[in-house]
Amino acid sequence: MLFLNSFVGLLKISIVFILILAIAIPIRYGSTDYRYLRIRLVHSLLSLKYSFISDQTRPTLSASYLAIETMLRLQPPFNHNPSVDSLTMVNNLRSLVNENIITPKPSQCSISKEIFDYDQHSVDAYWINYPSKNFQKETDNLLLYFHGGGYMVGNIQVYTGYECHLSKLFNMTVLHLEYRLCPEYPLPAATKDSLAIYRALLHHNISSSQIIFMGDSAGGGLALLTIQALIGKELPIPRGIIVLSPWTDLSQSGESHTRNKHIDVVLRFDNSDWLMNQLFDSNQTELSADNAIFSPLFGSFEKFPPMYINVGTAEILEDDSRRLWKKAKEVNVDVTFEEGLHLMHAYPTFFLYCPEAQSTLNNIKKWIQTIYD
Repeated sequence: MLFLNSFVGLLKISIVFILILAIAIPIRYGSTDYRYLRIRLVHSLLSLKYSFISDQTRPTLSASYLAIETMLRLQPPFNHNPSVDSLTMVNNLRSLVNENIITPKPSQCSISKEIFDYDQHSVDAYWINYPSKNFQKETDNLLLYFHGGGYMVGNIQVYTGYECHLSKLFNMTVLHLEYRLCPEYPLPAATKDSLAIYRALLHHNISSSQIIFMGDSAGGGLALLTIQALIGKELPIPRGIIVLSPWTDLSQSGESHTRNKHIDVVLRFDNSDWLMNQLFDSNQTELSADNAIFSPLFGSFEKFPPMYINVGTAEILEDDSRRLWKKAKEVNVDVTFEEGLHLMHAYPTFFLYCPEAQSTLNNIKKWIQTIYD
């Protein structure tokens, strides 16, 4: 009887403890999504581990950064299966990305869809404001965001939480461009979409001086391509551009593709040739990957607005940014370059998980303030 009473007492305590955790954990992380909560709990445990066991070869890295890096390294790389058709492979990759949302949408962040039309060209986009407000086109500044994903994946679902944070941190309305993806719409379809939405904004009497472009990875490359196209058409250019780990050279000629291949925990593919084949129209055989239509690194940076470049030194696209920085400086662009020592591809998007990401976004915030002063 004594044993039974003790067991019942222990069971009650356990139930109460579990109930407290079930309430406290969602409150702590601001979400009830079990997939996101699982990611945060694993990250917290690994962060605790690395607070006691540091990386002696990379002493500048925080315990929380080492934790998220470990989690990404444990993820299997994307493997090309030649027995599966390409579109099915791409859709599988999209599903995988959509199921692993690392940043949930805050409840007070407002999102509204708008279809922009210019010269019979329609483009989907999403207005993002955190906290909720209405964009005042006569006075408010606007961040036009170009999402990453190798031109094949990525959408508003994946980027909502991150872009809500940018809206709040920068005190700006964010406009998310939902450009068409490859392989269904080969390049340069994405550039045509970005030009259409920008020209639609100008047509709606939003001044180019109110707009800043921002993009990560392929989105960074797309933002650069868009400005090059605007300059070529002698149209007004945005006030500035921010690119995070931009993909500027689709021919992959940078040495970092070899130098950093085994330390990049984000961009891991076993068949880059297959990946590249998804981007181009099979009828465009006369155009190579180093053509400036696809790779902004090989275009001109004359007349560019102020530029902020951020890249990690532990990613295969490191030299895409370094060479961009060099070319921009050669033609006297007002360019700021921030290197993340030992940091991964597009690391600022992991702002919930490490102070290194938060620090860089705060640096960008200060840069934006100087641009509008």
